[in-house]
Amino acid sequence: MIRINQLRLPVNTEETKIEELLRRKCAALLRVPETKPARIEILRRSIDARHRPELFFSYTVSVSLPGRDEAALVRKLKNHDISCFIPVEYHIPTLPERIEGMPGEAYFSIEEHRPRIVGFGPAGMFAGLLLARAGLRPIILERGEAVEARVQRVEALWEQGTLHPDSNPQFGEGGAGTFSDGKLNTLVKDKDGRGRFVLREFVRHGAEEDILIDAKPHIGTDRLVEIVRSFREEILHLGGEIHFRTKYRYQGDESYPIVLAIGHSSRDSYEELYAAGLRMEAKDFAMGFRVQHPQRMIDRALYGDCDSETRRLLGAAAYKLTHTAESGRGVYSFCMCPGGYVVNSSSEEGCLCVNGMSYSGRDSENANAAIIISVRKTDYLGEKNPLNGIRLQRELETRAYQLGKGKIPIERYGDFRAVVLGEHMQVKNGMRAPKDAAECMRERGAGEPIEEPVRPLFRGAAAEADLTKLFCFEKGSPYVSLNDVNRSLVEGMEHFSHMIPGFSRADVILAGIEARTSSPVRIPRDETFRGSIRNIYPCGEGAGYAGGITSAAMDGMRVAEAIIRQYQS
Repeated sequence: MIRINQLRLPVNTEETKIEELLRRKCAALLRVPETKPARIEILRRSIDARHRPELFFSYTVSVSLPGRDEAALVRKLKNHDISCFIPVEYHIPTLPERIEGMPGEAYFSIEEHRPRIVGFGPAGMFAGLLLARAGLRPIILERGEAVEARVQRVEALWEQGTLHPDSNPQFGEGGAGTFSDGKLNTLVKDKDGRGRFVLREFVRHGAEEDILIDAKPHIGTDRLVEIVRSFREEILHLGGEIHFRTKYRYQGDESYPIVLAIGHSSRDSYEELYAAGLRMEAKDFAMGFRVQHPQRMIDRALYGDCDSETRRLLGAAAYKLTHTAESGRGVYSFCMCPGGYVVNSSSEEGCLCVNGMSYSGRDSENANAAIIISVRKTDYLGEKNPLNGIRLQRELETRAYQLGKGKIPIERYGDFRAVVLGEHMQVKNGMRAPKDAAECMRERGAGEPIEEPVRPLFRGAAAEADLTKLFCFEKGSPYVSLNDVNRSLVEGMEHFSHMIPGFSRADVILAGIEARTSSPVRIPRDETFRGSIRNIYPCGEGAGYAGGITSAAMDGMRVAEAIIRQYQS
């Protein structure tokens, strides 16, 4: 087959005409009659806004030309947007036959050693799916509740401030990604077709088919709840077991394989397993704040001025921004949620962290994203304990809880910036306050006039606080090197305003703390995917091998494949 990139069609092209127009473009580029391409399949669709005000969808397609030497044709055309394409179809591995002469201890017995899976987030879910389809009837242990009950716990946290330590935005069926935007894009290469398999399974369990072609696919929290339940039902139908409200305790003599898919927030589990001898390593990660802007401002910056119908077809605009600060720290946007909400995402008493969330419609008036700053191992390693990154997270989440008196601590960016840089502040009613947002924009030449102020949108109670105190450590603290984080954040925000006018406007809302971007721990594993303790298979985001729903699901698949290979028939 042949792959053709960058086939552009106007955004408002009628859906019924898209295939016909793509066929014409393919035929012209391949220099064949329009009737020659036997089959055209859209592989990818992205937004091309480089030539505003003209806006396009850019398509990548596969084309079949029966009877032609496709490779010779591609060589002749010498067009870098046209290449040969061999589609990869993922197949779930089957149980291997018993190999004569292979040591018996290298294998598990199907009846006596049913695999256990600890955690039912994306990694555990897809590991469970593969093991169940292979006939291994996995036993899944999830410390949180089934998604139906979990939704009620999360609503109680947001509406009443009541935290359930084992069933919350971090713990429970579906994992932390269930209460987020449900983004499915990943930077992981997909040469074996696992990523495509993940997307197809989400569609099979209820997601819209658009995720198969969108460059930035997402599902939305409201849709994920039903989809997660559908995955559960299939695993149960295939003979698997799922035990909710069941926390895993390592016994030391397990003879069955254990898929360790505990997620990045199971801090007590890290501590127990580390004490039991499971090797762990500290790793770099990142922390920072959630920022909220008007979605219309982001749309205008990325799409230009367009009519409401074009804006509907394009969807709420998303951005991805990076900067290297003078401190050497990376400052970048993470988990950007168009048309979303900032949510209380806490999982420990006396600690508070935030995340972003969008529903499938992405139709709130605000955009939000984490603006995070890189944290190096040398910032927190101290006496070389690999769990010191977790201790740092707890320290900062405790500060956030105290600053907001149990509510999400928030601050206007203009106020934060003025304290960090020592700028002049107005005094209103005896309290320091930022200058009027529009005035600050005019003074600093920050671009277009402000059309409307940023209105805070949260799931969970919020309270004004001085967020500059979060990353502020006294001399002698093991974390004193992090005192440059505030200035690095301001430098990044100002830099991003050159790309998106108004990004650093004074009334932007900061919320703290975004501390769970990834695990600060990696659990090493060998070529068979086992950790340092026999029969433990670390996987997913919590083990340091993934960064999002899709990559975690793909890693769970890899581990399941390795386990399937260890069973005898």
